[in-house]
Amino acid sequence: MHKALVLIFGLFLIFYIAWPTWSGYRIYKALEKNDIATLERKIDFPSVRESLKPAIRSDIDRRLARTPTEVVDQQRDGRLRQQIGPRLMDAALNKIVTAQSIASLYTWRGDISEILKDVKEIREIETPAVGAGTSAKPSPLGLSNIKRFAFTGPTSFEIGIAKDASGSDPDLTAQMEFRDMDWKLTGLVPKTR
Repeated sequence: MHKALVLIFGLFLIFYIAWPTWSGYRIYKALEKNDIATLERKIDFPSVRESLKPAIRSDIDRRLARTPTEVVDQQRDGRLRQQIGPRLMDAALNKIVTAQSIASLYTWRGDISEILKDVKEIREIETPAVGAGTSAKPSPLGLSNIKRFAFTGPTSFEIGIAKDASGSDPDLTAQMEFRDMDWKLTGLVPKTR
C-alpha cells in the first residue's frame, strides 16, 4: 500500500510539476533561440488568438468611447464594432499571432507596436538586426519574473509573468493546458490598462 501511494504521488509530481515545467522551459528556449518549429508544436495558436480577443475588444471599446452628446457617432461605432470588428480582429490576430511574431515579440520584450512600426507586411516580421529598435538585448526572464501561479482546472493552470523582475504585478498571464497528450500554451492575457 505504501509503495502504491508513493507511486501515485510520484506520478502526480511528474504530471503536474515536471512535465509542465519541461514544456514551459522548451517554449522559453524556443523563444530564446527563435525556434519556430518548437513554438508551433508547443503553442495552440487558435486558443491563444481566442484568449487575446477580450483584451483587444476592451481596448477598441476604450478607444471608441465617445461623449454622450455624440449619439449618432456612438450608434455608428456600435454598428461598425458589431459588423466589421469581429472579422477585422480575426484577420489581424491570424496574421499577428503566429510563431514568428511571438518570437519577435519576445525578442523585443515589448509592445506589439514596436514590431509593427517598421514592418511593411505583418507576415514578414523578423528578429531585429543589431542596433535596430533597441540598443541592447533585454535581460532574460527568470524565476523572479513569475508573479503568480494558479491551477484553473485539473489539467490547466496559469502563470503571471512580469517584464520587470522587481515589479509586483504580472504584465502577462500565460495559460497552459494538457492537450493532445502534451502540456501546451493555450492563452495569453495581457494586463488590463
